[in-house]
Amino acid sequence: MILIINTVPRDYFSVLLTQKRGDFKIKKVFGSFHQAEKLLPAIDQILKKEKVKNKDLRGIGVVVGPGGFTSVRVGVAVANSLGYSLNLPIIGMKATEIKDDKELAEKIYDGIKNAKKKNLVEPIYDREPNITIKIK
Repeated sequence: MILIINTVPRDYFSVLLTQKRGDFKIKKVFGSFHQAEKLLPAIDQILKKEKVKNKDLRGIGVVVGPGGFTSVRVGVAVANSLGYSLNLPIIGMKATEIKDDKELAEKIYDGIKNAKKKNLVEPIYDREPNITIKIK
């Protein structure tokens, strides 16, 4: 089973599970700016619903951007952390390379067999972060 995280969309994020090409389960969580507090519970929910244990996972996929600073950062950090701690290969996919969840699941599924364990993926932001006001 492969876990896929997509926190790039503005109004929701999604967590997918795929075991074979063209077949996937999805959990979408709607609402802006809630990735940090809702991503891990969403992953836990879909894994429990589909009765998937950590040992059943073969890899982690994540959409690396471009997208909002915090949402992309949260998704990539969770994917990297899970991949590292579970000793699973991780691959990143740009949002511009996919048109929908089906294509995302298929491309991650195809790419995971060539991914290396203990590697990290890096986020791609659509602009510089604006988290403080410049003091003059």
